[in-house]
Amino acid sequence: MFERTHHRAVAEVLDSLDAGILAQGCCYFGGGTAIALRYGEIRVSTDVDFLVSDRNGYRVIRERVTEHGLESLFGTPVPIIRGPLTDQYGIRSLIGTGTPIKFEIVREGRIEFDHPGTGDEVCGIASLTTHDLVASKILANDDRWADRSLFSRDIIDLAIMQPDAGTWERGMLKARAAYGDTTATKVIRAVDNALDRQAWLDQCRSALQIDGMTVDQLRDRLGYIRDLVA
Repeated sequence: MFERTHHRAVAEVLDSLDAGILAQGCCYFGGGTAIALRYGEIRVSTDVDFLVSDRNGYRVIRERVTEHGLESLFGTPVPIIRGPLTDQYGIRSLIGTGTPIKFEIVREGRIEFDHPGTGDEVCGIASLTTHDLVASKILANDDRWADRSLFSRDIIDLAIMQPDAGTWERGMLKARAAYGDTTATKVIRAVDNALDRQAWLDQCRSALQIDGMTVDQLRDRLGYIRDLVA
């Protein structure tokens, strides 16, 4: 189903999860790996991140993991290498065979996620809606756009998604309600930071292993994101 070796390993993890238990807890696949798998594997993403905005949903998931172990979220056994570490902010573990996979369930307290639609899934596991993926990436970009160790991944993920204007607006409204007008300002800063420094953009493409899109296509998509904000 997927071409990249690590993405196939991620798919095995997703196939092993109990989709019903996660849906009951309003626990949805998100982050850069969800975007990578839903949008053509244009870049490599190695972590498995789930997000829960529903308070009761997180309580159900956390209680289950605390009492029965992380294994209780899986229908098919998966090796647990480390953890889980559980607190009010999330559940973190290292799982898998071969290359370890960072597995995390994050308690999202800034915005409320909508229930996924029919097409919002990967390997049978519910993922964030497209506009909630946009919102979560806008918030992440606001927090860390200047962190060079992340290679502009959040703004690049938004460019890879290339959301239509309506989807962008729905996501931006949620993000702005949480963080205010800095959300738009920092999207522009992140885009300009990438477009104005070709050497940096080349570093980002190399670090994120972007090989499904030419540099000119990436520049065009980043420009498209900037136009959505303007």
